[in-house]
Amino acid sequence: MPLTDLTVRSAKPKGKAYKLSDAGGLHLLVETNGSRLWRHAYRVNGRQKMLSLGRYPDVSLAAARDARDANKRLLAAGIDPSEKRKAEKQAAAVAHLTTFDRIADDWLDYQRSLSGGLDAPKDQRKRSPETIEKQSWLLSLVRPQLGKLDARSLTTVQIIGALDRIGARGQRDTAHRCRAIVSRALARAANRGAIPVNPLGGTKNGDIAIKGAKAVQHHASVTDAREGDRDGDAARRFGKLLRDVRGYHGATETRLALELLALTALRPGELRRLRWTWIDGDTITLPAAIIKMRKSHTVYLSRQAVTLLQELRQLTGWTAENGERIAAGADFLFPCQQPRRTVGKDGQPVKRSRYRTLSESAMNSALRRLDYANSDHVGHGFRSAFSTLANEAHAARADVIETALNHMDEDAVRGTYNDAAYHEQRRRLSQWWADYLDDLRRSGAVLSIAGARRSRVAST
Repeated sequence: MPLTDLTVRSAKPKGKAYKLSDAGGLHLLVETNGSRLWRHAYRVNGRQKMLSLGRYPDVSLAAARDARDANKRLLAAGIDPSEKRKAEKQAAAVAHLTTFDRIADDWLDYQRSLSGGLDAPKDQRKRSPETIEKQSWLLSLVRPQLGKLDARSLTTVQIIGALDRIGARGQRDTAHRCRAIVSRALARAANRGAIPVNPLGGTKNGDIAIKGAKAVQHHASVTDAREGDRDGDAARRFGKLLRDVRGYHGATETRLALELLALTALRPGELRRLRWTWIDGDTITLPAAIIKMRKSHTVYLSRQAVTLLQELRQLTGWTAENGERIAAGADFLFPCQQPRRTVGKDGQPVKRSRYRTLSESAMNSALRRLDYANSDHVGHGFRSAFSTLANEAHAARADVIETALNHMDEDAVRGTYNDAAYHEQRRRLSQWWADYLDDLRRSGAVLSIAGARRSRVAST
């Protein structure tokens, strides 16, 4: 029997929820808390489905019947009302993504919202502020050309043209990373229905024109083998580099960063993000979140490294001058000396952290000022030098050296065991390396292989 306005208006809650049926699948659900909710039950392909039509009295009996009749017309046309509502809701959620700028901003907001741990899928793991900052910077490189363009009509040619501008400066890696980030932002927009397809979906790095394109090389180090090298030449070149770094006349923090990089063989990105709270005596514990291999890593410090940190602490450590930065949780060993603006040029708050670390290019720029070209030596080259010279001198077993470098073992169980079992060998290796660098820095002399073997720091 069809409902009446009086029946609906006088419906009272009972001990459990109950339904008052109208016709054509429409009914009123009366809940125990007194809420009265319109529902429309219908079938699609033999399956029962339910659609909410609103709350009474906001939606009257007549309005609920109109909504039910509209659903029936959709069903007669082969359209599922529930799926149509979902599509409309999704379209409304992305209706504002009309330009590349808005798609880029939406993607960055999504990256900031991720909260998964290391056991979560890679695309759901929490991003560090440094990662978000790098992604934002990469997107900013193409915003001048693409930012205001209509997102739905954005073409592959337009995007590659913007990337070619980066390639025209010879910045191969930057152009390739920018392409990857832009593609990820556009892919998310396409998956959400904001744009028809990802214009970069079928592209590859080779589609970007790079000025002076050349074969990809590993991170350059002065210890790399050269034509005509004799025994000890690589070590002598490294000794000269150490003396040049010690005589660097630029910022003291940058010199100390290069020296600590040489002593610890950390990745430059790991060193830049070091915090004072991670240091405990003669060890540094790096959290998994900043490690390339996404597992925590302990660095054993030599006496020389501890002394260097004492000097650095006077510049960037726990002092009254750095109180504001420390209170903000930015207790970096190597902070950028210029705080980031908290308000942008448009007058709006800047989403990125005010405090940031030493820039990625600072150490390499210092090496350039010391006349070491990119093809001679880069920040990452200190790791190569450690691996080359420590292995050539047989300073420790190869697996101890690899563990010190925090290289991932293909056997995860064995890798975990090595990290725990080699701590004493690695501690001795760290001190041997620092003493060895002192010898090279003082005179460029090289320990003989026989002498190096006698001073081996990590026995079996």
